[in-house]
Amino acid sequence: MLVGDSPIDEVLEELSLMYLSNCKVFPWHKAKPFLLTLGSQHKLYDKTVRHPMAMKFPLASAFVKTFIKSWINQVEDCEVLEEVYESFSAALTHIEPQIGYKIYTFDGGSHYHATKETVAMCSKGTTGLRTWQACLALCQWATDNNHIFKHKKVLELGCGVGLLGCVISHLCDKITLTDYHNSVLKAAQHTLDVNSVSNGNVSVLDWSRSCVEDDNLDIVVAADVVFDPTIVPDLVKTIKNKLSSSKDTDGSRVAYICSTVRNKDTYSTFLNEISEQGLTKTEIDSSKLKCIYLFGTDTIKLIKLQLKPPVD
Repeated sequence: MLVGDSPIDEVLEELSLMYLSNCKVFPWHKAKPFLLTLGSQHKLYDKTVRHPMAMKFPLASAFVKTFIKSWINQVEDCEVLEEVYESFSAALTHIEPQIGYKIYTFDGGSHYHATKETVAMCSKGTTGLRTWQACLALCQWATDNNHIFKHKKVLELGCGVGLLGCVISHLCDKITLTDYHNSVLKAAQHTLDVNSVSNGNVSVLDWSRSCVEDDNLDIVVAADVVFDPTIVPDLVKTIKNKLSSSKDTDGSRVAYICSTVRNKDTYSTFLNEISEQGLTKTEIDSSKLKCIYLFGTDTIKLIKLQLKPPVD
């Protein structure tokens, strides 16, 4: 059986990925063939609501409720699987409907990464308790270019809930996730713990304070950290500091910074600060920033930063 041009199993897998990541715009047009009979609904149910990863890491009940409500609306003229109603009732009684796990994979299911996140844009005075678009793009790019991180020691700035650090931990020798907000640091540590990451740790880092050189790293990464023009100078200063080391005699240290360009002026401020701080910038082809989890029309930029070579 085919759904469009794809085998039924491939479409089921795509629907599964969308559900596990809490996709708000679920492709019901692709799911239609799975809603016609109770047998086909069971296949969809097992790949979404009853997926083993969703059972291990429960999704936010508010999302599950919305998903099942949409499911029921899609099959008004057909019988609905009884288990779907049971799951809907269970979601209604959850005490923390806005908090739950999102589950991602960037390598076709070889590794799943679970992060406990809030549905809210801002929670506990920070935007760091949920995953943003540039992080998803950088996770996919890093996975596709895993050779860059092989045998490397990595430092992440502004780690948020820790998805990027969790993904890169499978690609590198060691990674340190850093942030400043206490709730964010706890969330990042939780992500490392539930995903059994043994080569990563979480540490506090205040960009506004002078940092000593770090001789124990090769690559700096950051995603969605360019959003407030007032912190841009400290951010770039921190990047430059982390790229500086008396042991890095060949200038091989690099930073990969991925940003969603929500405000062009803020991003221009970031680029100007990079130049003023004496860093070289190389922009990665945006066509290489493809990811199944990316939606919308926001522009995402990935740049590679290095120290300018000394003038003889």
